[in-house]
Amino acid sequence: MNNKLYWSALLLCLLGTFLSCRGEKENKVAANTQEATTADAFEPDMRFASIDSLVDYMMEEFSSKTVDEFVNRYKQQAVAVKSYGLLNHKGEDADHWDEVVFRDLQALADSLSGGSTFDMVMSCRIERGMSHYLIAKDYCEKYSRNPLYQAEMRDWLALEDELGSFYVNLAYLANWGGTIAHVTSSGSLAYMAEERQKDYCQLKKDGHFANSESLTIAEARADFIQELADAKSLDSAMDEEMYDGEGYRETLKEMCEHADRVTVLLDKWLASRAQLCKAEGVPDNHTAHLIAVLGTRIMELIEG
Repeated sequence: MNNKLYWSALLLCLLGTFLSCRGEKENKVAANTQEATTADAFEPDMRFASIDSLVDYMMEEFSSKTVDEFVNRYKQQAVAVKSYGLLNHKGEDADHWDEVVFRDLQALADSLSGGSTFDMVMSCRIERGMSHYLIAKDYCEKYSRNPLYQAEMRDWLALEDELGSFYVNLAYLANWGGTIAHVTSSGSLAYMAEERQKDYCQLKKDGHFANSESLTIAEARADFIQELADAKSLDSAMDEEMYDGEGYRETLKEMCEHADRVTVLLDKWLASRAQLCKAEGVPDNHTAHLIAVLGTRIMELIEG
C-alpha cells in the first residue's frame, strides 16, 4: 500500500513538473510572439522614405530649452530614424537602426563637406544633428531617472544654447563680409555638439576616461573666461560704407552680452556637474578637458 502511494505521489509530482515547464514554455512563446507582433505593428512614417526628408526633419534648427523638450525631440527623431531604416534597409539588424541609418547620414555629410557654401553648412548641420541624437539616446536609455543627471543636463542645455549664440556671433565678426562665416558658425555648433557627445558617452561610473591632461577645472575655467574676454575686445572700428560698421558694432554688442551670460551659466553647470561627477567617480580632468576644448574653439574663431 505504501508502495502504491509512493508511486502515485511520484507520478503526480512528475506530471506537475511537466505541466509547469510546459506552461513556462507557452508563456515564453506567447511573450516572444507578443514582442514580435509589437515590432511588426510599427508602421513606418512614409514622410521619411528618402534621406533628404530625414535630413530636413532631423537637422532642422531646434534649440531645447528644457530637458523635457530635449527628450521629446529625441523620441520624435527615433521614430523618423526607424521609419527610414525600415523603408530603406529591409533585412538589416533592427536592433541597430541608428548605426544603419547613421551610415547613410555620415556618407551624405562627407559628400557635402567639400561642396558649395550651402553644402558645407548642411554637412555641419548633419554632423551636429547626429551628435545631439546620440547624446539624447544615451540620456534617455541610461540616466533620465537620475536627478543628478537631470540637473546636469538641464544646466548644460542652457549653457549650450547661450554658448552656441556666442559662437555664431563671433564667427560672423571674425569673417565679416565673407560667406565663409556661414560655414564657420555652423561648424562651431557641430564642434560643440561633437565634443559634448564624446564627453557624455563616458559619464558613467567606472567609465573609461580618455583625457589624461593634468589641467584642473579652475585652470580650465580661468583660461575659458580669458578667451571670452579676448573675444569681447575685438575692434569695433569698421569702415561703415564697406563693412557695414553699424551692423558689426551691433553684432559685437550682442556677442558681448552672450559672453556675459555664458560666464554665469558655465558656473551653474559646473556646480551640478561637480555633484554628478563626485557621485559617479568621474575625474575632474574630464570636465576640465571639455571646458578647454570649448575655449580652444573661441581662439580658433578669433584667429581665423
